[in-house]
Amino acid sequence: MGNHTILLLQAHPGQSNDFNFNFSDFPSESEAMDHIAGLYEVRLAKENPNAGQVQYRAEDLFRFIDTYKEFVALVYDSNAYTYQPRDKDWIKDRLIAHFSGQQTEQPPAVNQAPRYNSNNNQRRRRH
Repeated sequence: MGNHTILLLQAHPGQSNDFNFNFSDFPSESEAMDHIAGLYEVRLAKENPNAGQVQYRAEDLFRFIDTYKEFVALVYDSNAYTYQPRDKDWIKDRLIAHFSGQQTEQPPAVNQAPRYNSNNNQRRRRH
């Protein structure tokens, strides 16, 4: 999956996280899914510092996602030249597909990759 993906995470007020709002971008959806699992694994390591290797089920990862007020992916659609917002349920489905190896690989679009705007001056209106 070669689609540029942006993850937006927002904790509930008073939630014990390392951040209140987190923005991360990835060159592919696959790397975003790996990052989500990595976030949970970091949380597990903090909660269980003496555990060696940590194992968990998909349901555990989903509960972790559900602890956030917002957990959204913006996935670049090269056909429409825009980002498509994806909710928690979509993310959970993609995590299952990603880790079960059932995802369909698509070659990245040539010369259609979005450019990252680090100055955050551009905003889009909601319709």
